[in-house]
Amino acid sequence: MNAWLIHHALVFSLWLNDRQSIMHSDRARAEVGDACDLASRFPDAAGVISLFGLQQLPQAHLTLANWVSTLAPGGMLAVTFWPSQVEQQGPWQRLADLSTNKPKASAKSSHKQSVKAIHWEEQLPEVALKEGGMLLADEQPTFAMRWRSIEEFWQVMTEAGPWHARLLQMGNDHMALLRQQFMAGYPCPEHGPIEHFPHARLIMIQQSLAAL
Repeated sequence: MNAWLIHHALVFSLWLNDRQSIMHSDRARAEVGDACDLASRFPDAAGVISLFGLQQLPQAHLTLANWVSTLAPGGMLAVTFWPSQVEQQGPWQRLADLSTNKPKASAKSSHKQSVKAIHWEEQLPEVALKEGGMLLADEQPTFAMRWRSIEEFWQVMTEAGPWHARLLQMGNDHMALLRQQFMAGYPCPEHGPIEHFPHARLIMIQQSLAAL
């Protein structure tokens, strides 16, 4: 990452750290709406920032293109999201391996879901750049995550994390079985700490000054 990107990343970081004071001022407001379509509501935006939300949206590659199209000339976009695979080994990958064995899902449907996930990721950032702009960064920053134990990891992922939806859908009995399968890879689940290093994906785009 060059000095220019470091400077702008610092600006974004300062903005995020100051978000509480901003939200209580007359300089900002909160709105509820369709995150997949910002262009129709916020034309000529100075910037778009998204942290770990893009992967949750349908047709995420088209959403990113929409976000770029809403930028005013010279506007900045900075998006960080979790890709379909965040680590080669570790507790998240173990969860992902178990996810490929969801009940009532054939191997064919699981394969289609995998292809679909890869499909939209492979179209980034090219599909977004068609809306104008210059690619400033397409990187995979790594985050060190530390848990007091693998038991804590499981609790967070299933009670407040991405597997909570599966708990609601499948029920406690199903999750108890999955927990047994997951913990089989950790003979002493109460021991810790556990540390792993998943990577995200960061895309930064600046809209062309000649954009209409």
